[in-house]
Amino acid sequence: METLELADIQGLVFSRYATNSSACFVLLEITDRAGVGKWLEALAPSLTTGAGGDGPALNLALTARGLRSLGLPESALATFSIEFCEGMAGAAHRSRILGDTDGSDPSGWQWGAAQRPVDAMLLIYAPDDASLATRLAACRSAFAGACREIAVRDTVTLPERKEHFGFADGIAQPTIAGVAPGVAGIKAGEFVFGYANEYDQIPVSPSVPASLDAKGHLAVAVAAAARDFGRNGSYLVVRQLEQDVEGFWDAMASFSRTSSGEVDPAAAVRLAAKCVGRWPSGAPLVKSPDRDDEALRDDDDFMYAKEDPRGLACPIGSHIRRTNPRDSLEPGPAESLVEVNRHRIVRRGRSYGPPLAPFAHETEKKERGLFFMCLNANIRRQFEFIQQTWANNVKFDGLYEDKDPLIGDQPPDGGGTFTIPEVPVRRRLQKLSRFVRVRGGEYFFLPGVRGVRFLGALASGSAVPS
Repeated sequence: METLELADIQGLVFSRYATNSSACFVLLEITDRAGVGKWLEALAPSLTTGAGGDGPALNLALTARGLRSLGLPESALATFSIEFCEGMAGAAHRSRILGDTDGSDPSGWQWGAAQRPVDAMLLIYAPDDASLATRLAACRSAFAGACREIAVRDTVTLPERKEHFGFADGIAQPTIAGVAPGVAGIKAGEFVFGYANEYDQIPVSPSVPASLDAKGHLAVAVAAAARDFGRNGSYLVVRQLEQDVEGFWDAMASFSRTSSGEVDPAAAVRLAAKCVGRWPSGAPLVKSPDRDDEALRDDDDFMYAKEDPRGLACPIGSHIRRTNPRDSLEPGPAESLVEVNRHRIVRRGRSYGPPLAPFAHETEKKERGLFFMCLNANIRRQFEFIQQTWANNVKFDGLYEDKDPLIGDQPPDGGGTFTIPEVPVRRRLQKLSRFVRVRGGEYFFLPGVRGVRFLGALASGSAVPS
């Protein structure tokens, strides 16, 4: 098992920083290359790494546009993935792949896309709001004059680890092999450059001309004239997902009316759990199909092939079964696990906006949702595959008309469906609307600490001898 260079890998790869109840994400545009270079050189030692514990944290990620603004030549940018270089909204075909159409079209985004491009994102975590405000003020003072703020996304920590629809989130996270001695899991190369992946290959890593690294920040050579810039870095996918909480629970209520026309709240919660695949506490339907069970709130030790092959407990098209099918895909359980492990992502999202209780209504609509973030070493094979082939695919695992009931790109006319296997006759929820809409997004690169030092020297003009 490979030993990870934890002190060079930014801590977001390994931690949600869960002990920090407060966090904000600062989206930046670079306005002064030399100035931002000096800021990065000073910032690098204070970045939180995999060796830094779970206290207050600070991380940095950059877009392809940002790397270009720092002086990275096109020859170096060409060593990054096409998806990263094009950007999340940089090509029409990518919007179709991700389902970013109609109400989620990039033309209406609050940030990202052509109208409000982003160069960098600063991720700040603190134990409380007062500490967060102090840390944010210090960061603003440090990058003043070198960067312009595009947006600051404040976040909230909802009770019991729940997201705005009311369900516990972040339970099914892959374990990264090599984090600690003897710890098995998904191979590190699925998430971090410089290590073997689930194909037993070390992915091709972004590189830079050796002539740009006069100070020797990037010690690993990938060729006589190139240095490994990507080592210990990862791609960070960020999407601001607005959740229609009122619409979601109104839909569940409409499908749960008794013969007298009254809404049965318990039946509505059960239907919502069928859509998710877990009860609000987090208990998996596979293990507790008939009722919520707090004792199973953290349980992620289950499979589908033997325990629930027909989806009678956890519907085949439910959110958690689509985004992590485990052993349920053809041709069989063993092959399915191998394939699924090649499409895993590490999720690090946080909610934003005030909570709204199930079945509640508000006279003045407020923004709320999930600032989705995930880490992967191959955007196309991991994040985009999950979104396109599993979440948005109507033919997923033998289905023929359904999409993910939570995050799927349902038809704009509210014509979505969701199938619930039952005996003797299945049940189908029809005329589903889209409950999650994209309000911003971008592909970032999360460099190793040495990479941040290199970028600082490059941008400030000290990387290359005069």
